Amino acid sequence: MLHMEQNSIPISKQVKTYIERKPYIMEAIEQDIVNYSALSREICKDLKLKNTDAVKASLIRHGEKNRKNKKKTQQKAIEILRQANFSIKNKIAALHHSTFIDIKAFAYSKTPSGYMFFVDENVAKSSIFKKIDYNLAILHIKSSKEIENTPGAIAFILSSLASEGINVSHVMGCREDTFVVVKEHDAPLAFRILAQRLRI
Repeated sequence: MLHMEQNSIPISKQVKTYIERKPYIMEAIEQDIVNYSALSREICKDLKLKNTDAVKASLIRHGEKNRKNKKKTQQKAIEILRQANFSIKNKIAALHHSTFIDIKAFAYSKTPSGYMFFVDENVAKSSIFKKIDYNLAILHIKSSKEIENTPGAIAFILSSLASEGINVSHVMGCREDTFVVVKEHDAPLAFRILAQRLRI
């Protein structure tokens, strides 16, 4: 049965729009850690709806659908990452410059304020530049081109590292190459975490 309220917009559509505008609620629903009765009452209050049972039923349907879709997407992302090649390069320095410079870099990216170059520490030390961050490492992920069209792959990597307290300072991606920059002392743990999660 399609439930309607006075504004003629189906309740299911109103609920869908509501939770899409609140990512934290969407996340709780996807993980099935939400009190649906309490949330439906809150939504009814915010949207001036009366039928809490219809709102609750809509929340449950959206949750089941989103969990199914997210699981499918995540499985695809994990499968691509399992087939990827992982490597770590330590003794990396980050050099920021307002314009492009001719320097031997493992990777670089353009930012609104200029360019960020990631180079070997020896290259950085022999340069004339002063604003350099040392003691970094690059995790290089060489995957298939499918990763470009597969949502969730990078999110899986970042969430896996964040869950263990590892901060990622920079992420660069170009086609099948993904570079993740971490502190050098975190690099061995970062590799081990991803190996365990993906069973590399």
